[in-house]
Amino acid sequence: MKTLNTVLFTTSLMALGCSGQSAPVGSSTPKAVGPQLTAPAPPADGPQLAAPAPAADGPTVASTGTIRTPALVSAGMTRIQAFVPTQAGATYRWSVTNGTIPGVATNAAVYYNAPASGAVGLACTVTVGAAVTTYTQTVPVVPVMPLTPFFYGSGFSADSLANTVVGGPSANVVSYRFQARYATALEGFRIFFIWSSTKSGYNAGLGGTVRVDLHADDGTGAHLPTGPALASTSYGNIIPQNNFYPKLTFPNPVALTGGGLYHLVFTNIDQDPVANYVSLDTLYTNAQTAPMQPVISDAAFAVLFKPAGGAWRVRQGYTPTLELDFATGTQGNGYMEVWSTNPKAVSGAASVRETFKVSGPSRNFSKVNVRLSRTSGTGPLTVRVEEADGSLVDQVAIPAAQFPQGVSTWVTATFPLSHVLNTGVAYNLVLSCAADTSFSAFPMRKGRDKGFSNATFFPDGHAQFTTTGAAGWQGWDMWGTPNLTFSDLQFAFVP
Repeated sequence: MKTLNTVLFTTSLMALGCSGQSAPVGSSTPKAVGPQLTAPAPPADGPQLAAPAPAADGPTVASTGTIRTPALVSAGMTRIQAFVPTQAGATYRWSVTNGTIPGVATNAAVYYNAPASGAVGLACTVTVGAAVTTYTQTVPVVPVMPLTPFFYGSGFSADSLANTVVGGPSANVVSYRFQARYATALEGFRIFFIWSSTKSGYNAGLGGTVRVDLHADDGTGAHLPTGPALASTSYGNIIPQNNFYPKLTFPNPVALTGGGLYHLVFTNIDQDPVANYVSLDTLYTNAQTAPMQPVISDAAFAVLFKPAGGAWRVRQGYTPTLELDFATGTQGNGYMEVWSTNPKAVSGAASVRETFKVSGPSRNFSKVNVRLSRTSGTGPLTVRVEEADGSLVDQVAIPAAQFPQGVSTWVTATFPLSHVLNTGVAYNLVLSCAADTSFSAFPMRKGRDKGFSNATFFPDGHAQFTTTGAAGWQGWDMWGTPNLTFSDLQFAFVP
């Protein structure tokens, strides 16, 4: 775990700069995380199911072929887990190219370290009697993304949702770790519960009763919850209440220290938490990067969990969907769906953009971070900032080599000069490329209609796409509904 940085938040997106302010603040189940469930598609007013969470003693990674490991990793990252399915009577022999295995390489799971650049090549030879099978996987290595706590945009990244069971067979306890932006009382919070009547791995019975305790941070490098509860509240009969996004309040709220780290700890206190449990739902990225989100440190915003008899640990790739309501303001992440099941192509006449009108103060920028994947070709991605009438502010071409093929990643467009996004002026951030190359992008849905505050997402605009050039711009489509205006591309303007 990294040490706490001096500045961890942006004033907006929750620490997460979604509202675009720029001043600083002070399981469960035996299945591995996979792509979002898509059949049947949820209605516009229903929750998007997360992929069932991995087993409490398994890695929090995406499934990438037979070897399961992150889809990409940061340069120099250590103790990255990879595993293959266990088989009775099998022996395992792992090897790695352009990387190292610091420990045992003869189990179904292994830890490896990433190099400074290139790609890690993993191989595992599994022998069962006379049958010998070798599985391979290549993992791209990307540069460490600088932490950019001051930004204007959506800021977050996600590829899907993923759940963590509260209680259940593993008796999980879950923590949402956060850094308080305000030095006032934390009066309440909004979260995202998930359950399903058709899919396993999310819930059982009536969902149980979840007690939420506010704890201080222990101040160690691991940043774990400690001490007596500062405030508590409970929420029971969860599934019959049929509210996936409840707002809970503390009967006796306490003032927090601005800039301090705290934990919301979720415990299932049902008389039978194995028969009655529910899941918390969060954003999930297939990558294992440092930091997990480029706009906020891992110390300042993370999901932790602890199974019965186990120790606390961070869920790599998980970002809380959480609104924190203080007496004097709100912070958090209000993105609650990821539309990766409906990506749009960027190629030739097909482009994507974020269209927006600046609220609040004007913003300076010299860079724009964008997240998408390259699907084919070797041409550059053009990142263009323009006014609503098409007048150019500036544009930059990002070489294709900065995008590992087939994997969404953050890249930075650095402009030769600094520019200003003026308050009250409408702009477009346009992503395009030549027809001989193709990229793919998808947005995140903001939870405005679920009760999440504008302070927890980017409120100034929405994602659009076109397949026919400048005359064809429209909002994203989902569930058979066209021209939706409540999603954002994954982007951030940076000073």
